[in-house]
Amino acid sequence: MILLFDLDRTIINTEEFKKDLCKLFGISSKQYDSHVDKFFREKKIHYSPEAHIKLLKKTGHIKNIREEKIISDSYKKLLKRMGDYLFPETKQTLGNLKKQKHRLFLITLGTTSSQKKKIAGSGIKKYFEKVIYETKDKSKNKFIGQLAKTNQDILIINDKADEALAIQKILGKSAKIFLIKSPHSKNTEHQEKIYKGISELKKVL
Repeated sequence: MILLFDLDRTIINTEEFKKDLCKLFGISSKQYDSHVDKFFREKKIHYSPEAHIKLLKKTGHIKNIREEKIISDSYKKLLKRMGDYLFPETKQTLGNLKKQKHRLFLITLGTTSSQKKKIAGSGIKKYFEKVIYETKDKSKNKFIGQLAKTNQDILIINDKADEALAIQKILGKSAKIFLIKSPHSKNTEHQEKIYKGISELKKVL
């Protein structure tokens, strides 16, 4: 079977990563959310910690070049231990699925350079046959269109209900959804069962 994985909040515990970013940036969770809404989401720009650091300098949260360098260097160190933010049993689950001859693919939405660093630091790239970086809409990605022509059984593993349903619509009836619990798992109406994490994949495969 083809298993199509999402990254953030599906494989990586993005909420814990966010907490450490707040500590590193010296801002509260509320300030973080406000920055994301005002300077990224409302402007329809993908969020990245690198862009956030530049924003903090622009808004005066970072006072000088020296402070910016310290924060940037600390962020680079944080990226190198992205594996610490993987949900429990992630590597074991991915390894078992690969041994069982499932075809694993990872598709992630966001700033490509930032997502590449997160994946590299997490140590999960080796489990996937291919990693797809999308900057606009996963359902319209060329690779999704190619999968739609294979007529193979596909499982979409994602925490965002609307995104998973949009991909399923393109892939057709052969595609099923494995929805992961997160703040986005009920962002649209659906009848899908919600699972605690990818370790529960053994219940459906």
